Amino acid sequence: MQQQRQQHNRAERRFTASEVATFEYCPLIWWHECFEPAVQADTEELFARLVELEHEHGPQAPALPEYQMIEQLLLRRGAFEEEPPETDVEEDDEFEEFEEERAPAPGIGNRTRSIAYLAVALLVLAVALMGISLLLPKP
Repeated sequence: MQQQRQQHNRAERRFTASEVATFEYCPLIWWHECFEPAVQADTEELFARLVELEHEHGPQAPALPEYQMIEQLLLRRGAFEEEPPETDVEEDDEFEEFEEERAPAPGIGNRTRSIAYLAVALLVLAVALMGISLLLPKP
């Protein structure tokens, strides 16, 4: 009887649009948000669990699914972001100017660069082979 009530209550649950979107994006994330107790834990408890996992598993801890899940939860909460110390407006302007000068130009990744080099090499090879074929005597 009690199981029927629970099933009936589950069937009547209404989901928000953001929950549906989260489920569409990644069902595992949706499940963890709904059912994982770590989601309800506060930030200090999550950090404590990360430290605990690091002590138990050493350098392999970041590869653990539980560690990764807790790390993602903390990232979503903004727990790793540092609050900048209060500074003068002049110092902020100078810092922004320095950062603009120092900021690297948007580039492409190593993998994309390697693919581009490979494409250029193949193009050069194709042109060379066509040139050689023109120089060969015709039968």
